Amino acid sequence: MPAEITPDGAFPELFSEYVEYKRGLGYVYPDSRLYLVRRLSRFLATRPADERVLTRQSAEAFASPCEAESPGSAAGRRGIARQFALFLRWKGIDAWVLPEREQPRQPSSFAPRIITAEEMARVIACADARPASRCGPQTQPVYAMLVRLLWCCGLRIGEALSLLVGDVDLVEAVITVRKAKHNRTRLVPMSPSLTVHARRYSAAAGLVPEDPAAWFFPSPRGGAYHPGSATAHIQTLMLEAGVTTASGHAPRAHDLRHSYAVAALAKMQADGVDIYATLPLLATYMGHADIVSAEYYLRLDPSAWTGIEQAMAGTYAGIFPHETA
Repeated sequence: MPAEITPDGAFPELFSEYVEYKRGLGYVYPDSRLYLVRRLSRFLATRPADERVLTRQSAEAFASPCEAESPGSAAGRRGIARQFALFLRWKGIDAWVLPEREQPRQPSSFAPRIITAEEMARVIACADARPASRCGPQTQPVYAMLVRLLWCCGLRIGEALSLLVGDVDLVEAVITVRKAKHNRTRLVPMSPSLTVHARRYSAAAGLVPEDPAAWFFPSPRGGAYHPGSATAHIQTLMLEAGVTTASGHAPRAHDLRHSYAVAALAKMQADGVDIYATLPLLATYMGHADIVSAEYYLRLDPSAWTGIEQAMAGTYAGIFPHETA
């Protein structure tokens, strides 16, 4: 596993503490964000000495757009500078906080890759057929369990990799997701079939209830898996299973979460369940603050949209996008 990207410019301790603070709130913080943190650290090392960590001049200079740069790149730097300043303020350190944004957010055209049950069956089959890795005998059962958990429970990959043995109750078939996004803790029930596999996995991996603080998905080195490396492994399994995007690339691991929400809502509609009453339950199950947040995951194919939109007509007007992408 490659070494994690760390801040190596000005104020490395503060930047490292900032990253841990964000992760403690449930944010995964992938390499793309760590690069920006390190970039800001290095940038501040080039600025004139000042008793304040982040001055207005430094923040605006770091966030200013570069020539021939995409708006997203400048927005990423601006976001890091703003969030770091808010973290400093929270610690009682004087810092200039950039305004939230200079221009209104542009609507995103992104549509997640929804994975079907048949496609996921192929991914799981590939995970089960993988030979034991030279890196560690537990790697194969770890990923065979991980892809099932993401598919069956709709967890964020960072939430899954952060699970401890004590968080997975194999008797009551309930997972406790602690301090997830927005510092929320929630209970996630498992299906009977997933519980059976989780018990088999725990026995194969040597996980015991007497060691509740052990990682549920231990890496070959004994620690937790890095979300970046876990995502890469899952994407390899998807490619082996022939599950790709329109461009031929592997879907993101997070698309399993989208797919879970889509499948759950479609099943509610097919079963004739009152979506008005159950959509808030789905939002709570997935760890969202409200129904509007859950809407982000509800990107169905056009045929599935019809029944759901009819069921929701006049109730949540404007929540569901009219799109066929």
